Amino acid sequence: MTHIRRHVPLLMRDGVRLSANVHFPDEGQGSAWPVIFATNPYSKDSWFGPRTTPHIERFTAAGYAVAVVDLRGSGGSEGDKADAFERVEAHDVYDSILAIANEEWSDGNIVAWGLSYGGITALKAGASAPAPLRAVVAIEGSTDPYEYEVARNGSVGLAMITAEWSTLMLGLLALPSDNPWLSDEELRRRIENLRPWHDAWLQHPYRDAYWQGREVDPRSITVPTLIFTGWRDTNVVGAWHDFERLNGPKRIVCGPWAHGMPEDQSEEPVDSVAMAIDWFDQHVKGLVTPLSAHPKVSAYIMGADKWRFSNAETQYTYSDESQFMLGDGTLLTPGVSETKRLEVAFDATVGTSSGFGFAAEPGNRRHDQQRSVVFTSPPVEEELDLVARPSLDLQLSAPDSDVDIVANLYDLAPDGTATFVSRAFRRLSNLPPYTGNSRVDESGTRPLHVAIDFDPVNFRLHEGHQIQLTLSAADFPERWPNVNGAGYEVLVGGETPSLLRLRSSDFSTEICDQHRLPLANLRGENSLVKEFQWLKVSQELDSSEVRIAGSRMSIGATLGDEPIQLSHFYEISAEPKEPSLTVLTTNTLVRAGVGARTRTVSASCRVTPQASSTSLSVTGPNFEDPLIHQYLLNLEDQDAQEMG
Repeated sequence: MTHIRRHVPLLMRDGVRLSANVHFPDEGQGSAWPVIFATNPYSKDSWFGPRTTPHIERFTAAGYAVAVVDLRGSGGSEGDKADAFERVEAHDVYDSILAIANEEWSDGNIVAWGLSYGGITALKAGASAPAPLRAVVAIEGSTDPYEYEVARNGSVGLAMITAEWSTLMLGLLALPSDNPWLSDEELRRRIENLRPWHDAWLQHPYRDAYWQGREVDPRSITVPTLIFTGWRDTNVVGAWHDFERLNGPKRIVCGPWAHGMPEDQSEEPVDSVAMAIDWFDQHVKGLVTPLSAHPKVSAYIMGADKWRFSNAETQYTYSDESQFMLGDGTLLTPGVSETKRLEVAFDATVGTSSGFGFAAEPGNRRHDQQRSVVFTSPPVEEELDLVARPSLDLQLSAPDSDVDIVANLYDLAPDGTATFVSRAFRRLSNLPPYTGNSRVDESGTRPLHVAIDFDPVNFRLHEGHQIQLTLSAADFPERWPNVNGAGYEVLVGGETPSLLRLRSSDFSTEICDQHRLPLANLRGENSLVKEFQWLKVSQELDSSEVRIAGSRMSIGATLGDEPIQLSHFYEISAEPKEPSLTVLTTNTLVRAGVGARTRTVSASCRVTPQASSTSLSVTGPNFEDPLIHQYLLNLEDQDAQEMG
């Protein structure tokens, strides 16, 4: 166990003090070290710190001090955290790095590292460019919280963003800290100013003034930057977008992973901590390391179960393009044929087979297929390596201006097994750049051309396999079903047919057997907390309602050696033809400490397309009486009320 100095105050430019835990290498290695800086709102003492103890200890064993800083308004820091991705975070990241560089235990060389929200702040560190910053490692983060985190493709998230994350964060942020210099008055004021993050997002579904300044330009990042992402992660588009635009030394590793640490993945887990240490050693200590000669891109080929390596500046380079014309249930070589209109009926429950959130990878597609329009190609005659972003050029009839176009690609094996490849989404009332603009012909007299890109792929389609495309009008539960409940017609055949475009490349010159990524041999061992998750999807074919229930539990100890328990439950339900009846309910309980030092937070949320209601209760030795707050947001008239 490394030596820890807890609750080190860092002074920001506006006088707010942020709280840092500093983990030091073993005594005797030196009095000043290069420092790994990590900051997020997940509590360095109660949740993030205990969960990442094994990783931090490996960093300190490599000769780095690690400073984990609570963002303002979270954990032991002063200030408010009533919102996510606040503009002030860029200033706080910059000021924190300068403050750490001036500490006696720092040698003045700082690097930034982080996962998810911490990956976002690490990239903000790179963009703010404080002089002591030497390198960045960002895992599952991005530079644009609107487009790549909260409202991907212009639609606010449901399962991952709201059910699994925003509602849980309310409980974490309200937990009183054991920081001795954080006053009870400051804690009370902070809790009183807390608001559910998703309330603001539901009020600002478009890229309006609320979102401006929360993003950073990846082209401004010139420090060496290493990015980790996964083909099953929901923000893989943002990771590749950022990698393309970085203006310094860069590298990206993209595995077959969902959201989370590469070490914790079920398939091809990679030792990202070893690679981060290697990256820092190169750019802080000037060492020639085992990975120094690795190419810029390490990308796992889904379907081939191997890695490819290249020095390409982009994922979107391809050598060939195949076009398939959408027919009546078929994908064919383009040619002249009779024009037909295929109805894509609205069903709010479609989407569960393409995976969602932290908890579920793609699964059984039977439910979705029966509620979608399906197109299948003939078997491919030779192996096809799909790369870049597949795309659709659709000719539609969509008289309603608020319609969702959802597409999924599958690899259909000869035995009937279907493997999810990629998804695409477009909300016609909020087209890029997502400012609420629409190009729909509401008279319905003219076909509407809609171009949609799928998420990027790196997928091998084997000889004899078929490509399968599904079209629907909902992506539940990853996104809120459109309350208009409108479908559309897709026009197939004719002189201007609807087309699927697939890009491919020859990987044979890029797969380099001499390169190896370090495989992980650590999956949460020695962490101070144990975590459990479960998920249940109820969707009987003869029943109208689809119900999804999920849970996350953590049991263990804080860095202050207090017992802590967190439980978070959520349930989402939807009716096929009644999107206005979609309901999310969550309950979160956090308890830390023993005896008179016990602090407890209870939070419950209920969100529908019409309203969001929240109840929050906080008890502990910091307050004579429980703090109880209730909030109600009427989304139909955008009226927010505090009820107590």
